[in-house]
Amino acid sequence: MKTAELYASVTQRIINELEKGTVPWVRPWSGQSDATLLIPANLVTARPYSGINTLILWCEVQNKGYPTHGWCTFQQANEMKARVRKGEKATPVVFVKRVEKEDEQTGEKKQSTILKSYYVFNQAQLENVPPQYERLPGPSDIEQSRDEALQYQKDCGVTVVHGGNKAAYYPQRDQIVLPAFGSFEDEDAYWGTFFHEVIHASGHKERLNRNLSGRFGSEAYAAEELVAELGSAFTSARIGIPPSFRSSAYIENWLKVLKGDNQAIFRAASHASQATDFMWEQAFYAEQEETPEVEKSHHGAPQPSIAMDDAIPF
Repeated sequence: MKTAELYASVTQRIINELEKGTVPWVRPWSGQSDATLLIPANLVTARPYSGINTLILWCEVQNKGYPTHGWCTFQQANEMKARVRKGEKATPVVFVKRVEKEDEQTGEKKQSTILKSYYVFNQAQLENVPPQYERLPGPSDIEQSRDEALQYQKDCGVTVVHGGNKAAYYPQRDQIVLPAFGSFEDEDAYWGTFFHEVIHASGHKERLNRNLSGRFGSEAYAAEELVAELGSAFTSARIGIPPSFRSSAYIENWLKVLKGDNQAIFRAASHASQATDFMWEQAFYAEQEETPEVEKSHHGAPQPSIAMDDAIPF
């Protein structure tokens, strides 16, 4: 599949779902009663997919009703002595190849990226998969997931204050404000909202330095909200909490962005994966590796008042 066709195909698929009122990254599994193995991963290498591939494969699982998130190429299926069932169709995913080119006039070397596609099959499309390669859903440990979420909140490096009736991130004081825990519909909704705000926090100028200056209704605002929504879903799935969706008010703005730029969802997914990984390392890497160089800093003391003028609401 050519790059232009891939951009158009994936973007149109997301647009179709949003126009139906379906958010493709919410509850990205079908028929499973628990939240295990929510991140698509390669059956052979066990490496999780990231960025737009996570979204593509989540959509495919939803649409086809696959019970697992294990995937592999046709060649990998052959190598592990499995077989693709007759008539099954592969799903296109992408990889980014970085190349270095020399400017003919200046001789300066510049790096550029090339997007290419390849094809994978879900485990449910295969026969005779050896047991050691199977990614089957098992019983989820909800308590362990909640404990991990609490640890993440404690160690992610962003101050969290509870109070008021709105959720927001304040870049100027690097602070997340959330309503009281009991104000949320359920525990999953609380964590989904927190993860959304912490992805906003990843864009702070002293972290990943994304554009957080957009106001509601602007293209920049819609793009950042899309990053935060995807990042929240990626983080929820990584911890083992069902991803949730907070407001339909943004769908119209997202549709406007996606219809105007068929690469926007690719950029948003890439930023969301980068943000998810970055904040995850802030929360857990230093603890696990006991590396003193990795510090969890707070950029300025929290202020006693809550002024919404500098906030990024959920």
